Amino acid sequence: MSWDTPQSIRIECDRLFREVLNDPNEAIIEGLNTSFGHESGTLVEKWTKSKLIKEEQLSERVFFPDEFLTKVFTTIGKDETKIEQFLEKTWWGFKFGKDRLLVTQKQINDFISGEKIERWQQEAGDIIVFYGNDLQADLNSILMVNVKSHNEARASRPPNIISAERLMKFFVSVFERQDFMEILDKTNYWFIGVGYRVQDGIAKAIRADIRDLFKLDLMKIPQINFDAAIQIQWHVRDMVEKSEQDKLLFIQDMMKTLVIQWGIHSDRKGKKYKAAMQTINEKVDSRRD
Repeated sequence: MSWDTPQSIRIECDRLFREVLNDPNEAIIEGLNTSFGHESGTLVEKWTKSKLIKEEQLSERVFFPDEFLTKVFTTIGKDETKIEQFLEKTWWGFKFGKDRLLVTQKQINDFISGEKIERWQQEAGDIIVFYGNDLQADLNSILMVNVKSHNEARASRPPNIISAERLMKFFVSVFERQDFMEILDKTNYWFIGVGYRVQDGIAKAIRADIRDLFKLDLMKIPQINFDAAIQIQWHVRDMVEKSEQDKLLFIQDMMKTLVIQWGIHSDRKGKKYKAAMQTINEKVDSRRD
Protein backbone atom coordinates (compact mmCIF):
# COMPACT_ATOMS: atom_id res chain seq x y z
CA MET A 1 0.00 0.00 0.00
CA SER A 2 1.31 3.46 -0.88
CA TRP A 3 1.17 6.70 1.07
CA ASP A 4 0.82 9.07 -1.89
CA THR A 5 -2.96 9.68 -2.00
CA PRO A 6 -5.45 10.73 0.69
CA GLN A 7 -7.32 7.45 0.21
CA SER A 8 -4.25 5.27 0.73
CA ILE A 9 -3.09 7.38 3.68
CA ARG A 10 -6.48 6.95 5.33
CA ILE A 11 -6.27 3.16 5.04
CA GLU A 12 -2.73 3.10 6.39
CA CYS A 13 -3.52 5.51 9.25
CA ASP A 14 -6.49 3.42 10.33
CA ARG A 15 -4.16 0.42 10.48
CA LEU A 16 -1.41 2.40 12.21
CA PHE A 17 -3.61 3.60 15.06
CA ARG A 18 -5.08 0.14 15.58
CA GLU A 19 -1.56 -1.13 16.12
CA VAL A 20 -0.64 1.78 18.40
CA LEU A 21 -3.70 1.28 20.62
CA ASN A 22 -2.91 -2.43 20.99
CA ASP A 23 0.57 -1.60 22.31
CA PRO A 24 0.40 -0.51 25.99
CA ASN A 25 3.61 1.51 25.72
CA GLU A 26 2.74 3.24 22.43
CA ALA A 27 -0.65 4.25 23.81
CA ILE A 28 0.83 6.25 26.72
CA ILE A 29 0.45 10.02 26.32
CA GLU A 30 3.20 11.55 28.45
CA GLY A 31 2.20 14.37 30.79
CA LEU A 32 -1.49 14.19 29.97
CA ASN A 33 -2.44 12.90 33.42
CA THR A 34 -1.51 16.24 35.04
CA SER A 35 -2.43 18.66 32.27
CA PHE A 36 -5.54 20.77 31.70
CA GLY A 37 -7.25 22.74 28.95
CA HIS A 38 -5.12 23.90 26.02
CA GLU A 39 -2.05 22.09 27.36
CA SER A 40 -3.91 18.76 27.17
CA GLY A 41 -4.83 19.38 23.54
CA THR A 42 -1.23 20.25 22.69
CA LEU A 43 0.06 17.04 24.28
CA VAL A 44 -2.43 14.95 22.29
CA GLU A 45 -1.39 16.74 19.08
CA LYS A 46 2.26 15.93 19.83
CA TRP A 47 1.39 12.31 20.58
CA THR A 48 -0.59 11.99 17.34
CA LYS A 49 2.22 13.48 15.28
CA SER A 50 4.81 11.26 16.98
CA LYS A 51 2.85 8.15 15.97
CA LEU A 52 2.51 9.28 12.37
CA ILE A 53 6.19 10.06 11.89
CA LYS A 54 7.19 6.62 13.19
CA GLU A 55 6.07 5.39 9.78
CA GLU A 56 9.08 5.61 7.46
CA GLN A 57 6.95 6.86 4.55
CA LEU A 58 5.64 9.75 6.68
CA SER A 59 8.71 10.60 8.72
CA GLU A 60 9.56 13.62 6.55
CA ARG A 61 5.99 14.43 5.51
CA VAL A 62 4.18 15.25 8.75
CA PHE A 63 4.42 18.73 10.25
CA PHE A 64 2.92 21.11 12.72
CA PRO A 65 1.64 24.17 10.79
CA ASP A 66 4.54 26.44 11.82
CA GLU A 67 7.03 23.77 10.69
CA PHE A 68 5.23 23.34 7.39
CA LEU A 69 5.09 27.06 6.65
CA THR A 70 8.77 27.48 7.54
CA LYS A 71 9.71 24.70 5.13
CA VAL A 72 7.49 26.05 2.33
CA PHE A 73 8.62 29.66 2.72
CA THR A 74 12.26 28.58 2.83
CA THR A 75 11.87 26.97 -0.61
CA ILE A 76 10.45 30.26 -1.96
CA GLY A 77 12.79 32.73 -0.28
CA LYS A 78 12.27 35.99 1.62
CA ASP A 79 10.25 37.71 -1.08
CA GLU A 80 6.80 38.73 0.15
CA THR A 81 5.36 39.09 -3.35
CA LYS A 82 6.46 35.59 -4.35
CA ILE A 83 5.12 34.14 -1.11
CA GLU A 84 1.76 35.86 -1.63
CA GLN A 85 1.58 34.67 -5.24
CA PHE A 86 2.40 31.14 -4.13
CA LEU A 87 -0.26 31.14 -1.42
CA GLU A 88 -2.95 32.39 -3.83
CA LYS A 89 -2.45 29.22 -5.87
CA THR A 90 -3.15 26.99 -2.87
CA TRP A 91 -6.39 25.88 -1.23
CA TRP A 92 -4.91 26.21 2.24
CA GLY A 93 -3.27 29.63 1.94
CA PHE A 94 -5.34 31.84 -0.38
CA LYS A 95 -7.25 34.79 1.05
CA PHE A 96 -11.03 34.64 1.34
CA GLY A 97 -12.02 38.03 2.63
CA LYS A 98 -9.56 38.80 5.41
CA ASP A 99 -9.15 35.16 6.36
CA ARG A 100 -6.90 32.25 5.44
CA LEU A 101 -7.03 28.68 6.66
CA LEU A 102 -3.43 28.17 7.69
CA VAL A 103 -1.32 31.31 7.55
CA THR A 104 -1.35 34.92 8.76
CA GLN A 105 0.34 38.04 7.52
CA LYS A 106 2.31 38.15 10.78
CA GLN A 107 3.78 34.73 10.05
CA ILE A 108 4.84 35.93 6.59
CA ASN A 109 6.36 39.08 8.07
CA ASP A 110 8.17 37.11 10.78
CA PHE A 111 9.73 34.79 8.21
CA ILE A 112 10.88 37.67 6.01
CA SER A 113 12.41 39.48 8.98
CA GLY A 114 14.22 36.34 10.13
CA GLU A 115 11.97 35.70 13.13
CA LYS A 116 10.72 32.24 14.03
CA ILE A 117 7.24 31.44 12.71
CA GLU A 118 4.93 30.69 15.64
CA ARG A 119 1.67 28.74 15.79
CA TRP A 120 -1.54 30.67 15.07
CA GLN A 121 -4.44 30.12 17.44
CA GLN A 122 -7.03 30.21 14.63
CA GLU A 123 -5.20 27.90 12.22
CA ALA A 124 -7.67 25.44 10.73
CA GLY A 125 -5.37 22.43 11.12
CA ASP A 126 -3.17 21.07 13.90
CA ILE A 127 -1.14 18.67 11.76
CA ILE A 128 -0.22 18.84 8.07
CA VAL A 129 0.49 15.73 6.01
CA PHE A 130 2.24 16.41 2.69
CA TYR A 131 1.69 13.61 0.18
CA GLY A 132 3.32 15.17 -2.88
CA ASN A 133 6.93 14.98 -4.07
CA ASP A 134 7.93 18.64 -4.34
CA LEU A 135 6.66 21.43 -2.05
CA GLN A 136 6.35 23.94 -4.89
CA ALA A 137 5.27 21.68 -7.74
CA ASP A 138 2.76 19.81 -5.55
CA LEU A 139 1.77 22.82 -3.46
CA ASN A 140 -1.81 21.60 -2.91
CA SER A 141 -1.04 17.99 -2.03
CA ILE A 142 -1.63 18.25 1.69
CA LEU A 143 -4.00 16.82 4.25
CA MET A 144 -5.04 19.27 6.94
CA VAL A 145 -5.81 17.43 10.19
CA ASN A 146 -7.79 18.80 13.12
CA VAL A 147 -6.93 16.84 16.28
CA LYS A 148 -9.48 16.60 19.10
CA SER A 149 -8.99 14.92 22.47
CA HIS A 150 -11.47 13.62 25.02
CA ASN A 151 -11.16 12.07 28.46
CA GLU A 152 -13.45 9.07 28.07
CA ALA A 153 -14.05 8.93 31.83
CA ARG A 154 -15.86 12.26 31.73
CA ALA A 155 -19.20 13.04 30.18
CA SER A 156 -19.09 16.25 28.18
CA ARG A 157 -20.97 17.97 25.43
CA PRO A 158 -19.54 17.72 21.91
CA PRO A 159 -16.59 20.08 21.37
CA ASN A 160 -16.37 22.88 18.83
CA ILE A 161 -14.74 21.29 15.79
CA ILE A 162 -14.90 23.99 13.13
CA SER A 163 -16.71 27.21 12.36
CA ALA A 164 -19.55 26.61 9.90
CA GLU A 165 -19.42 30.29 8.95
CA ARG A 166 -15.71 30.07 8.16
CA LEU A 167 -16.36 27.00 6.02
CA MET A 168 -19.19 28.79 4.22
CA LYS A 169 -16.98 31.81 3.42
CA PHE A 170 -14.19 29.51 2.27
CA PHE A 171 -16.41 27.49 -0.08
CA VAL A 172 -18.09 30.59 -1.54
CA SER A 173 -14.65 32.05 -2.28
CA VAL A 174 -13.51 28.76 -3.83
CA PHE A 175 -16.51 28.73 -6.17
CA GLU A 176 -15.74 32.31 -7.24
CA ARG A 177 -12.37 31.17 -8.61
CA GLN A 178 -11.93 30.08 -12.21
CA ASP A 179 -9.93 27.07 -11.01
CA PHE A 180 -12.53 26.14 -8.39
CA MET A 181 -12.83 22.45 -9.30
CA GLU A 182 -9.06 22.01 -9.30
CA ILE A 183 -8.80 23.71 -5.91
CA LEU A 184 -11.75 21.79 -4.47
CA ASP A 185 -10.42 18.47 -5.74
CA LYS A 186 -7.23 19.01 -3.71
CA THR A 187 -8.95 20.28 -0.56
CA ASN A 188 -8.61 17.62 2.13
CA TYR A 189 -9.63 18.13 5.74
CA TRP A 190 -9.67 15.40 8.37
CA PHE A 191 -10.49 15.05 12.03
CA ILE A 192 -8.63 12.71 14.37
CA GLY A 193 -10.35 12.23 17.71
CA VAL A 194 -8.19 10.71 20.44
CA GLY A 195 -10.05 9.28 23.42
CA TYR A 196 -8.01 8.51 26.53
CA ARG A 197 -8.30 7.36 30.14
CA VAL A 198 -6.10 8.06 33.15
CA GLN A 199 -5.44 5.09 35.40
CA ASP A 200 -2.80 4.75 38.14
CA GLY A 201 -1.42 8.14 37.16
CA ILE A 202 -0.88 7.17 33.51
CA ALA A 203 -2.83 8.52 30.56
CA LYS A 204 -3.39 6.08 27.72
CA ALA A 205 -5.15 6.48 24.41
CA ILE A 206 -7.94 3.93 24.10
CA ARG A 207 -9.35 5.01 20.75
CA ALA A 208 -8.37 7.10 17.73
CA ASP A 209 -11.11 7.89 15.23
CA ILE A 210 -10.43 9.38 11.80
CA ARG A 211 -13.13 11.18 9.85
CA ASP A 212 -13.12 13.01 6.52
CA LEU A 213 -14.96 16.35 6.60
CA PHE A 214 -16.37 15.80 3.12
CA LYS A 215 -17.78 12.38 3.98
CA LEU A 216 -19.74 13.54 7.03
CA ASP A 217 -23.47 12.84 7.10
CA LEU A 218 -24.73 16.26 8.14
CA MET A 219 -28.18 14.86 8.84
CA LYS A 220 -26.58 13.26 11.92
CA ILE A 221 -24.90 16.41 13.20
CA PRO A 222 -25.91 17.07 16.84
CA GLN A 223 -25.58 20.85 16.88
CA ILE A 224 -24.43 24.04 15.24
CA ASN A 225 -23.86 26.57 18.02
CA PHE A 226 -24.94 29.94 16.66
CA ASP A 227 -24.07 31.55 20.00
CA ALA A 228 -20.38 30.56 19.66
CA ALA A 229 -19.14 31.81 16.27
CA ILE A 230 -21.48 29.37 14.49
CA GLN A 231 -19.43 26.37 15.58
CA ILE A 232 -20.22 22.84 14.47
CA GLN A 233 -20.16 20.77 17.67
CA TRP A 234 -19.56 17.04 17.37
CA HIS A 235 -17.49 14.30 19.01
CA VAL A 236 -15.26 12.79 16.34
CA ARG A 237 -16.13 9.29 17.54
CA ASP A 238 -19.82 10.03 16.84
CA MET A 239 -19.33 11.42 13.34
CA VAL A 240 -21.01 9.33 10.66
CA GLU A 241 -19.49 9.12 7.18
CA LYS A 242 -21.29 8.53 3.87
CA SER A 243 -18.82 6.73 1.66
CA GLU A 244 -20.66 7.61 -1.55
CA GLN A 245 -20.77 11.34 -0.84
CA ASP A 246 -18.65 13.66 -2.99
CA LYS A 247 -17.42 17.12 -2.08
CA LEU A 248 -20.05 19.02 -4.05
CA LEU A 249 -22.85 17.12 -2.34
CA PHE A 250 -21.29 17.76 1.07
CA ILE A 251 -21.09 21.50 0.42
CA GLN A 252 -24.72 21.61 -0.71
CA ASP A 253 -25.80 19.65 2.37
CA MET A 254 -23.74 21.89 4.63
CA MET A 255 -25.41 25.03 3.30
CA LYS A 256 -28.84 23.44 3.55
CA THR A 257 -28.17 22.30 7.13
CA LEU A 258 -26.83 25.74 8.07
CA VAL A 259 -29.92 27.50 6.71
CA ILE A 260 -32.36 25.05 8.33
CA GLN A 261 -30.68 25.16 11.74
CA TRP A 262 -30.35 28.94 11.55
CA GLY A 263 -34.09 29.16 10.98
CA ILE A 264 -34.77 26.98 14.02
CA HIS A 265 -32.29 28.94 16.12
CA SER A 266 -33.58 32.37 15.13
CA ASP A 267 -37.21 31.28 15.64
CA ARG A 268 -36.38 30.03 19.13
CA LYS A 269 -34.47 33.21 19.96
CA GLY A 270 -37.27 35.33 18.51
CA LYS A 271 -39.82 33.70 20.82
CA LYS A 272 -37.49 34.17 23.80
CA TYR A 273 -36.94 37.85 23.06
CA LYS A 274 -40.63 38.49 22.43
CA ALA A 275 -41.49 36.88 25.77
CA ALA A 276 -38.89 39.05 27.49
CA MET A 277 -40.25 42.16 25.76
CA GLN A 278 -43.81 41.28 26.79
CA THR A 279 -42.78 40.84 30.43
CA ILE A 280 -40.96 44.19 30.44
CA ASN A 281 -43.85 45.98 28.72
CA GLU A 282 -46.36 44.59 31.22
CA LYS A 283 -44.24 45.74 34.16
CA VAL A 284 -43.64 49.17 32.68
CA ASP A 285 -47.33 49.63 31.82
CA SER A 286 -48.36 48.55 35.33
CA ARG A 287 -46.16 51.27 36.82
CA ARG A 288 -47.81 53.88 34.65
CA ASP A 289 -51.35 52.90 35.60
